[in-house]
Amino acid sequence: MKNISKIYLSIFVWSLCCITATAQDVSNKVEKHINTWRLTEIPVLADSIPIDTNYLNYPKQSPHHRYSIANAYNGNMLSPLQSKVFFDRTRKTDFLFSRAYDAYVLTPTDITYYNTTVPYSNITYRTGGTTYREEDWINFLFTANANKHLNAGVYLDYISSRGEYDNQEAKRFNGSLFGSYNGRNYSAHAAVMMSNISNFENGGLANPDMLDSPVATEDLQTNLDAMSAYRYIAGFYDHKYSLGIERDTKISEDSIGKVFVPVTTFGHTLRIEQGVKRYVEHRPDTEFYEYTYVDSIPMTDTANVLNIKNTFSVTFEEEFNKWLQFGATVYVENEIQRFAYALPDDTLTGRQWKSNTKVGGILSKNRGKYIQYAFGGDVFLQGYKLGDFNIHGRLQGNIPAGKNVIHLTAKAYVRNEEPSYFLQNYTSNHFRWSNNFKKTYHTYIGGEIDFPTKYVTLGLNVGFENLTNYIYFAKNGMPYQHDGNVQVIAGNLHLDIHTKHFALENNVIYQYTSNEVLPLPMLTLYHNIYYKDLYFKVLSVQFGVDLRYHSAYYAPLYMPATGQFCLQDKLKVGNYPEMSAYLNFHLKQVRFYVAYSNFGGLFLPKNYFSMPGYPINPPQFKLGVSWNFYS
Repeated sequence: MKNISKIYLSIFVWSLCCITATAQDVSNKVEKHINTWRLTEIPVLADSIPIDTNYLNYPKQSPHHRYSIANAYNGNMLSPLQSKVFFDRTRKTDFLFSRAYDAYVLTPTDITYYNTTVPYSNITYRTGGTTYREEDWINFLFTANANKHLNAGVYLDYISSRGEYDNQEAKRFNGSLFGSYNGRNYSAHAAVMMSNISNFENGGLANPDMLDSPVATEDLQTNLDAMSAYRYIAGFYDHKYSLGIERDTKISEDSIGKVFVPVTTFGHTLRIEQGVKRYVEHRPDTEFYEYTYVDSIPMTDTANVLNIKNTFSVTFEEEFNKWLQFGATVYVENEIQRFAYALPDDTLTGRQWKSNTKVGGILSKNRGKYIQYAFGGDVFLQGYKLGDFNIHGRLQGNIPAGKNVIHLTAKAYVRNEEPSYFLQNYTSNHFRWSNNFKKTYHTYIGGEIDFPTKYVTLGLNVGFENLTNYIYFAKNGMPYQHDGNVQVIAGNLHLDIHTKHFALENNVIYQYTSNEVLPLPMLTLYHNIYYKDLYFKVLSVQFGVDLRYHSAYYAPLYMPATGQFCLQDKLKVGNYPEMSAYLNFHLKQVRFYVAYSNFGGLFLPKNYFSMPGYPINPPQFKLGVSWNFYS
């Protein structure tokens, strides 16, 4: 413990010394200006985002906390995860076995692009945990412009988390090379990325009641000795060419200049991605699983998907017409997919190639002070997804209210979808199925209101979704299709109160589910209260306490061999307030913090389980430092 304390202290002192020695005011040399954005799905548009330099709430940056305010996971950072908030659940790829890793994987829509007047870089290091059970997280970013049009950069991210319980270690490496070009007529975005994640599988605590005993957490007996690994590799290239006109524009009272106005834009997007999921047992377990087909030799179950997608689009830009300011996009997309899985004798007999083609269109208005909208749809005309369609719409209105603006948004969609390939066909050492599931049908309607003011920010999101032919994993770990409808109703309230020094941030989510095949906690809460101030005109300080809570419900069981979350009706999980205290600083170009997570475990009953058999980490210290460079 003394050695770890020395390391922590050394990092802290080193950071402060480096700040004093090297911090510089670059604004006297070159004006510092950085734009950041990410790309949306079809149509591929640049969606501006703020640069990550805000120091407030910086300790709350772990992947699972950023994903959702409540999650079912194995307790250790990087373990497979499913949000307990239904409308927070994502599906980044078409690969069934990737969904449990969505919070950790870097995909094309996660890449941040930059345009900067000075080279920008960031180094961040975080650590925490007990002796020999630490979690370490380091990431590095560098980006620079060759000229005002061309930018390139690199992002590297590595996490190693031993975990507080036996056989729980997890690691992740994320890396990407990215670049963008924004010219008068031609623009392009390119990126290659990789995510490599591995996590040991312990099957949960053999006796969960022992968590409240004097036995050290690392000595508690677990059920399994296995390992899962997921690798995602992708290449992405999107480029556009615009035809347009030059229009006079007023530069000042005495001068008029020319500005290029696009009329028609031709676009092409290439997206190549591969996902590989492995489950490894050196000695196949015959007690934990109901079925084991080979138990005499080490086994590796493998499933992978290769996806090659080309999208061609034509957009009639809304800037051109002064009177009818809306845009229209038509597109055609073809995807070629290869699915494969390994049988117990390690032969790839499940390999299949498939192709799908869809056409679609979008009518949108993204400019304007009071009204924006987007209405679109697409349908598959060829392939095993023949007949799939997606009709969607979004309407946003901005209503002035004194010095503030009320933002109102309505959303809706209707989707008809072919189930994932691996829901229909899969073979492994412990699970085998061959299904003929019907298409699933989703109908959603929702609304949102955002009302930010100087001291109070109010946000309310209400959504209703009806799911027909919903597919779930039952108690035995096998997929089944519900014959009928399942309804989900959710209300998500954000209420933040800010004064000069004090702040109270609140997030309350109510969820109703009509059927036990889709269990959800009725009430989920997040509260964060803190004090902030500025000292010596350069040192910003924030300290506070946050709380996460959800009502008790039949949280899912986790099935290690498939990485899926399954139904159970024997044990409810919840009614535990997970509390953390933190002290956060910002000095010039450096952010640093110390935190103590789950301190309620010091005096509350130790029923802090995320899922049956899987407790979250006990109370522990964490700290981190993040350093920005502008040169």
